[in-house]
Amino acid sequence: MPSEVNTGVGGPLTTALETKTFSVAVLLDAIRKGRVRIPRFQRQFRWGDEDRRLLFDSIQAGFPIGTLLLAQSAAPADRVVLGGFTAEVPAVENALWVVDGQQRLATLAMGLLDDGPDTHRPIYFDLESNTFVLGRRRRAPSPHWVPTHVLASSALLNKWLRQEGISEELSDHADEISRRIREYTVPAYLVPTTGEDDQILRNIFARVNRFQHALTSAEVFQALHTSRAGGKGPIDSVREDVAELGFGQLKETQVERVAVAVANLQPSSTLGEGLGKDVDVQALFARVSKALMRAVAFLVEDVGIPHISWLPYSGVLASLARLFDLHPEVHPRNRVLLVRWFWRGMLTGNHRTDNRTDGPKWNAIDGDEHATVQRLLKLLPKMTVEDIPHELSVTRSAQMRMELAALASLDPRMLVGDERGSPVALSSLLDHEAANFPAVITKTEKTVAALLLHPVISTEELVATAPSQELLATHGIDAEAFAALATGDIAAFVALRTKRLTAYIHAFLVTEAGIDAADHDRPPLDAYFTEEGA
Repeated sequence: MPSEVNTGVGGPLTTALETKTFSVAVLLDAIRKGRVRIPRFQRQFRWGDEDRRLLFDSIQAGFPIGTLLLAQSAAPADRVVLGGFTAEVPAVENALWVVDGQQRLATLAMGLLDDGPDTHRPIYFDLESNTFVLGRRRRAPSPHWVPTHVLASSALLNKWLRQEGISEELSDHADEISRRIREYTVPAYLVPTTGEDDQILRNIFARVNRFQHALTSAEVFQALHTSRAGGKGPIDSVREDVAELGFGQLKETQVERVAVAVANLQPSSTLGEGLGKDVDVQALFARVSKALMRAVAFLVEDVGIPHISWLPYSGVLASLARLFDLHPEVHPRNRVLLVRWFWRGMLTGNHRTDNRTDGPKWNAIDGDEHATVQRLLKLLPKMTVEDIPHELSVTRSAQMRMELAALASLDPRMLVGDERGSPVALSSLLDHEAANFPAVITKTEKTVAALLLHPVISTEELVATAPSQELLATHGIDAEAFAALATGDIAAFVALRTKRLTAYIHAFLVTEAGIDAADHDRPPLDAYFTEEGA
């Protein structure tokens, strides 16, 4: 029965939101013919094997499986992907675009339409236990297990029952289960849309996913600003821009938080809630991309963080991007002070993603560059040399990432091969060889003293090539430590290198954080003059 629905934000529906029920058989036919389409902004298939099994078990038991939300409009010829089910389909005038229900429809398509090999475990109906079960990989199913794809068709089912020699009693039961599945009805809301202006649809999508907590706020925003015809959303476009710098792939949530900061919203806001309907999203994300790229350049060139995976706390990205959005060309002296601010915030944990600390930081950043930097510094707690760690971290923690950055400041060089003496390509290795980088000298030690910022290399190969002391020094290895390694005394090597690295990293952090700096974080001399008098 048609019902009137008002979405609030974005205005009411001008046409009635139609309610309808579809049998599973009708849905399968619509999928085959290309009427059911998945917007390209939707997530990939995420359900686990048990989720899929429970859906089929709920259907055969007659339990409700939720309401679908479908938008009606034309669709071009395309390749439809529903989980593991794929099909080339023609253009249709009255396609049903799935706004909510993708995981359920994909599960039905995979189980009932696809009989080929799949990366997911197969599902069967156990005629004896009267329940759906998951198949076992590389093991033949029990003789009384009916593959789900034959349950979609009485003809296929009867053929399978004859071939398997199933008893008459169990065959009758299989027929009943097949009928229940094919005739099971699923309720749906149908949203009429021209496909040109689908703001109402997007508002419904956002609210459905907010209430169900099915998507993160970043995923919802991405969906609301990606056309159904395809193309990258604004968040993914920024992620791609940053990845091209060799800094690694940022998470959607990280880009969203940067955009919230650049848009001058509060840290507790989401883009979907905070941005007004008149905001030019494309223009905003052009600013976000530029600001992030400047922030990344600062992290790489000034701070010495080669890759996102070595960033101790990613919360600093939003503050830096907000600053570089307002001040694209930061004064050299302020860049030095921002390096200090970076390391102090990392050492104190102030650069964690936290609304309570991010709010004051974002508010401190305004159009006055010199005052902004001074305010940011004053927000951090005072530090002394005693606050700097005096021991190496034994866990993959923020502290260890700081230690790795300190090792990177030694400008590590290749120790073997034709490229001996050339700089180690840190960002490239972190991007493409993360599983094997840094190289591990010994697994008995958990600190950076057991790691080498170098492509995979065996101890034997390293000792055999006998690199020069100059090259070894770029990895924090002195002659005494290398001699211990050459004799196979790994414990002595680790102990000697630990002593050397602990002293170096401590001194590095004291210097970079500007602890007890004689200049007392003074601003640039320019700050003492008015623009007219400069």
